[in-house]
Amino acid sequence: MVPKVWWWILAGVFVVIVAVGAVRIVGSTEPAQSTESAEASAPAGPIIDPAAVGDVERASWTFLVYMIGDTDLEPYALDDIAEMASVGSTDDVNVVALVDRSPDYSTDPAVDLADWEDTVALRVEQDHLEVIGVPGELNMGDPQTLADFVVAATASFPADNYGLVLWDHGAGWPGVGPDETDGYDVLELAEMDEALAVGLEQAGVDKLDLLGFDACLMSTYEVASVMASHADYMVASQELEPGHGWNYEELALLADDPAATAADLGSAFLRGYAEQAEEWGTGADITLSLLDLAQVTGVQDAVAQLAGVYEANPDGLGPTLARAQTDVLEFGRNPDPELATNQIDLGGYVENLAEGGGPEVAAAAAAVTGALDALVMDETAGPATDSASGLSIYFPEIEDYFSQDYAALTDVPAWPSALSAFFESGDRLADEVRARFETGDDATEVVFDDAGVAFTAFLPPASAAALVEATVSAGYRDGDDIVYVAQMPAALTVEADQAAVSAQYDLTFLNLRSGDEEIAVYQDVTTDPETGYRTIDVPLQYVAAGDDEYQDALISIIVDDEGTILEEDFYLVDEESGTYGAMTPDPDARIYPVALVLVDDEEWEYQRTDDDGIPADLPSIEYLLEDLEPGTTLVLDADVQDYGQSADTVSVEVEIP
Repeated sequence: MVPKVWWWILAGVFVVIVAVGAVRIVGSTEPAQSTESAEASAPAGPIIDPAAVGDVERASWTFLVYMIGDTDLEPYALDDIAEMASVGSTDDVNVVALVDRSPDYSTDPAVDLADWEDTVALRVEQDHLEVIGVPGELNMGDPQTLADFVVAATASFPADNYGLVLWDHGAGWPGVGPDETDGYDVLELAEMDEALAVGLEQAGVDKLDLLGFDACLMSTYEVASVMASHADYMVASQELEPGHGWNYEELALLADDPAATAADLGSAFLRGYAEQAEEWGTGADITLSLLDLAQVTGVQDAVAQLAGVYEANPDGLGPTLARAQTDVLEFGRNPDPELATNQIDLGGYVENLAEGGGPEVAAAAAAVTGALDALVMDETAGPATDSASGLSIYFPEIEDYFSQDYAALTDVPAWPSALSAFFESGDRLADEVRARFETGDDATEVVFDDAGVAFTAFLPPASAAALVEATVSAGYRDGDDIVYVAQMPAALTVEADQAAVSAQYDLTFLNLRSGDEEIAVYQDVTTDPETGYRTIDVPLQYVAAGDDEYQDALISIIVDDEGTILEEDFYLVDEESGTYGAMTPDPDARIYPVALVLVDDEEWEYQRTDDDGIPADLPSIEYLLEDLEPGTTLVLDADVQDYGQSADTVSVEVEIP
């Protein structure tokens, strides 16, 4: 990704040059941008035109929305703008938005404003959008654009309190975006940091009162650590957000009471989000947190203390850190580990550490829990995410999944170095503790019963000490190939003389039916430890109408503890940026479920389970659990992996009676 404006960062020195209508960020010795980049991003006019605004009295609140709507989320952007306009600005509250639209996804008007394809600045009035700036096509993934918007909007609409929401796809610490028509550029965490630092300084604003991320996966230790210097409070989600996102009708709180605090407004957004999700039928796995960023230092100190305890004895405590990941909620999951975000619930993780670690580890973990309780002022969650604590942290299970970009993060204390030490200690694991199953005739046990089949695989107790993952996969023979239809977590039990992983499989597979077309799909199953609600993730390829190229996609199905399907959500994955976004697919597009296939007993591949696919018309799709036929050759695999990247698999083939 090549941004339109290059930021040159040398020895941490930045020079601020004040230009008309903008603040320019340049490095100490290099130009801010090349001539080519400057010409490509030159705006048609200022972001906000002073003549269009006039003289504005100081208000109680100015609420800013930085809407990167130049994506497949554009239709939802129009809905959110309409929600803002249902309230609108008042004498005491300014609602100001910078909105970039796409030429591809919608031609509908926004409230009373006809379609546009570039970027416009708006003062949102009740049932009316007032255009206050026509800067032309801006790269919303360029930090310069964000800095300029903050400067222009705060200068044009002075207020006692400022709120800012960044709106688009999100990925956690990798950032927010992309802007599709500007090279799929993403606002990375470091870019948001510098844009807000320079923009707020030039605006003469110490901090934002409220910073929000109406984007997936942004309530993380890393994001909160960096944003703490720019805002008093932050609202963000640990999990993927439904397409409708926040409910901006909650701005009525400010219209009714301009003296409302940032914490009041944040809690209102949480309530509105949950209520809207319930109305839309998307509330089963939501999360949204209100964070008091003044408490971030306490969390950082506690995490640093925990990391220090570990780094003093990485080889001895590595297995403890590894085991504590078991049964912790993971957000932005994907059956393909290359597409997973590797973000886990921080609260659940340190709770496991406190229960399973020695006294020193337990004390450090308890300190994180206490600091986290102070940080998370308010939260909402669905039944499938009920155990979410309000804040996630990056923790890949093995080094192969670790992004080197993470090691380069600044202002994220302790954890990057702790992860490095964790993976280094994994390389030094002794042979006797590496993941491996027993061998021989008694290495596995298969029992068919009325509930399906129970599969158990045994391993030496020592080799269970450093496990980070244990799963059971089920499939069937199709000629020389094995087609896998489900993967589920395996329970680990450890006794003095033997350890085992086990799972129950109900001998069903999931079909999707649309009209007369029906196809089998692959299920990756996780379970909320608090409620027992299951999330079934189905990997897909999404092909737009008239196109041959596919995008990676995911249907996420929420099932309650009685087996009733509560919700289905559809997400697209942007491989380049790593961001996720819910969307309503084009019913004329087609979806092709994919499954893991072991080809010729040698190579694993994700392959389409059907060459024809089915229409991506979600309301018309039925989800059918079918029984595997008696006589089918059932393949059951148990897989274990330790944090030193050793893995082992034991497989059995049995005929279903």
